[in-house]
Amino acid sequence: KIIMKKIILSALFVLCSAVAVNANDILGFFNVGARIGITSSSEQIPMTGDDIKESITAEGTGWTGTVFARINFKKLHMFIQPELQYTKTTIELPSLDIFGEEEPKESHRYIDLPVLVGFEFGLGSLANVKINAGPVFAVASEKGFGDLTEEDFIGAYKEPKVKWTAGLGVKLLSFIAEVRYNGNFNNGKIDTNNIAGSIDTNHTSWNLSIGVMF
Repeated sequence: KIIMKKIILSALFVLCSAVAVNANDILGFFNVGARIGITSSSEQIPMTGDDIKESITAEGTGWTGTVFARINFKKLHMFIQPELQYTKTTIELPSLDIFGEEEPKESHRYIDLPVLVGFEFGLGSLANVKINAGPVFAVASEKGFGDLTEEDFIGAYKEPKVKWTAGLGVKLLSFIAEVRYNGNFNNGKIDTNNIAGSIDTNHTSWNLSIGVMF
């Protein structure tokens, strides 16, 4: 029994030593993290009436929060990074008849699933520079415009199903900072049932965020 205990303890010691030695490789292959930041957006808002022909540009600011997982391919300096992202923006609006009453602001909320492919170069776990890009799948969105009554707009003002994002970031120890531009493959459309064609909503934004990665 004593010999058996020694064998078991020796095996456990060898196993623990192997895990400790390779811990950096295991953790380096897979990372998780979170970011929070500010966003600046721009989109086209349709004008109202039976002669709908134009839209106006509305600017907005807000914040975004993201959690992510990352799979690293060290030899290729490459990574794949799926994310879950929540964004809330406040859009500044001019006074327009389509809102019935004066409404200078609207809140827009989005839940998105970016899937990024990127490359990272630098000093290993100390400091790195990275670039990444990929599609962004729209999970859910909530916009205002609750006072719209024209049939041409009810249910028509929608976000595109798939967008895209591209960014540049830096990593220092476990801290990260990143700037991204978000655009659309196919922009959202306002279909006016051939009254005056359709209007391109063209929603784009910039994100600046900071966070941690383990």
